[in-house]
Amino acid sequence: MTVINGTGVSKTNALQLLTILLLVTGSFLERPELLAASAALAGLSIVLRWRVLLKLARFFFVLALLAAGGILLFQPQMSGLLWKATLQGVSFAALMMVLGMLRYPVRRSPTVRRASAFLVAYPPRSRYAAINIGAQFLSLLFNVGMIAMIGDLTRPKDGADGRTDPARRAMVIAAMRGAALVSIWSPIGLGFSIVAAGIPGLDAAAFLAVAALFTMIALLVTAFFPNLPSEATVPANAQRSPEKGDLPALLQTLGACALLLALAVGLHEAAGISFTLASVTVLPIFAALWLVLEPGDGDAGLGAELARSVSGLGDLTNESAIFLSANVIGAALSIFIGGLSVWQTVLAGGIPALPLLLACLLMIPLAAALFIPNSVFVVVMAQLLGPSPLGQDHPLSLALTLSVGWAAAISLSPISAMCLVTGSLCGVSSQRVAWVWNRRFVGILLALAAAAIALLHSAGQ
Repeated sequence: MTVINGTGVSKTNALQLLTILLLVTGSFLERPELLAASAALAGLSIVLRWRVLLKLARFFFVLALLAAGGILLFQPQMSGLLWKATLQGVSFAALMMVLGMLRYPVRRSPTVRRASAFLVAYPPRSRYAAINIGAQFLSLLFNVGMIAMIGDLTRPKDGADGRTDPARRAMVIAAMRGAALVSIWSPIGLGFSIVAAGIPGLDAAAFLAVAALFTMIALLVTAFFPNLPSEATVPANAQRSPEKGDLPALLQTLGACALLLALAVGLHEAAGISFTLASVTVLPIFAALWLVLEPGDGDAGLGAELARSVSGLGDLTNESAIFLSANVIGAALSIFIGGLSVWQTVLAGGIPALPLLLACLLMIPLAAALFIPNSVFVVVMAQLLGPSPLGQDHPLSLALTLSVGWAAAISLSPISAMCLVTGSLCGVSSQRVAWVWNRRFVGILLALAAAAIALLHSAGQ
């Protein structure tokens, strides 16, 4: 790593910081030249880390460049749509960067660890529900890292390989499902951001309330009826975690989650900006404050701690590249599909709204189960349906369809980070996690969503 002035901040990280600064400043001041510079730097930061990118991320980035070139060459009148999609993609990439920056303060926090240990220490009969519900809220801070945290806390004290332990597997699944469900309503999550950005007529604050209410209902139903496979259950005599947690730590951590949520929502309402931009603005400040309020146990000063947090900007480079690329690819696909006669039938109201919504709800996780990245699929659907009569007449119904579809997709996709991490911790393939362990869970989630969407549709929402 090349450092800058001995701070431990790499040139790539400095470039990413500048990308975020230009994006936020350009958005608040409405300066297109700053936004263009931010987009250029976002692309450059991906190119500079080309060697460490996954093949999938490289493929999508190249495909996005070809798609952009195709639009400019064959559909130059659509350059405005391309520019809008690119800026949204840069915003999503920036969100991935700042989420990576938050990882270090949370990961090294003894308070978060004690909070998680408190959940793991619940009696066997209620332990799954405790971790599932707790992970729902703690994942606001820790995202997919919550799964690894539970996996670490439930590892055998004697160092034995506990990946085949049914009780430990159940705890990891509980954390994964809680983290998946939070993506439905979290305003600092990518799924929510894509949906909110893709439906012009959507009241994002109203959607947040509706999505949160639905998620709480789905969480309670799936927490107490987990439908766990036989090789991942909690026996009545299951041992507790060797680490002790405490309730005050859990309450403090939940308070931090509530504060982060309040800051993002407050900035969105006060400044009239998107939840994505609000999160990109708030998260770096929140991460820095965390380091100040909860100093590390080592000898490192605040400057070194900040540098370690900033180094996390590159942790989610693959995700940044994929989501930036997906938005551009989605724009090209929406232009192509928009010209098809069958799509004109949809626009003309040839397909009733409710059947179309329910079809979309099923198609998103089905495509994910077939290894099609949900990022591309949901982006395309949002860009196609958001401005359509369906999105104009039923914005809340469409938004809930896409957001629940996103959560179901990451639970059924063998290539989602959550299924990959869960499979690694449990000693099974990600395909088994997605297609076998989560199948009934997703079925219940989709059934609840279908009922909620039908209710919203009947109410004209």
